[in-house]
Amino acid sequence: MDLLSLPRVGEYRVILADPPWQFENWSEAGDEKNAAAHYDCMSLDELKALRIGSGLDFVCAPDCAMLMWATFPLLPEALELLDDWGFAYKSGGAWGKLTKHGKVAFGSGYLYRSAAELWLLGTRGSPAVRSHSVRNLILEKRREHSRKPDRMYDDVEALFDGPYLELFARARRPGWDSAGREVGKFDQKKAA
Repeated sequence: MDLLSLPRVGEYRVILADPPWQFENWSEAGDEKNAAAHYDCMSLDELKALRIGSGLDFVCAPDCAMLMWATFPLLPEALELLDDWGFAYKSGGAWGKLTKHGKVAFGSGYLYRSAAELWLLGTRGSPAVRSHSVRNLILEKRREHSRKPDRMYDDVEALFDGPYLELFARARRPGWDSAGREVGKFDQKKAA
């Protein structure tokens, strides 16, 4: 991912990242649910290399917020990556996943059956907060593997001024720049 070719290098005040975390299966039964069955995953070291190797340090404005998707099994790694990328952990939230019928989803998991996905909020400098009314919980239906709720973008835009950048993006969004191997994957699909 060549971040230095983005149109607003050095100006992004918000980065939303959905790292392609590398999960370890405990058995072959989890192979089809593993992220690696859906897209190329990256090790923690490979993700850390984005800071210098592709120019993350040069992409951010001096005052920048990072919202990073994470999972409970890899929470320590997500916190480590946030710090390594130069952002101080401040807060976070969760997407409570619902079925198409509006019931709490029954996901995979090592101990608990996961019905939620986390995001971490980190900052460098002092990004201005536009609203103090945004909640840190999204209750939305799950869709395709790794496709996040559209409401996340609305909440981010309510919370912070742009310019906005999504790393490891799978859909383009007006007013946002996108980077990643799968940009455009969900462009034609509307929220269900």
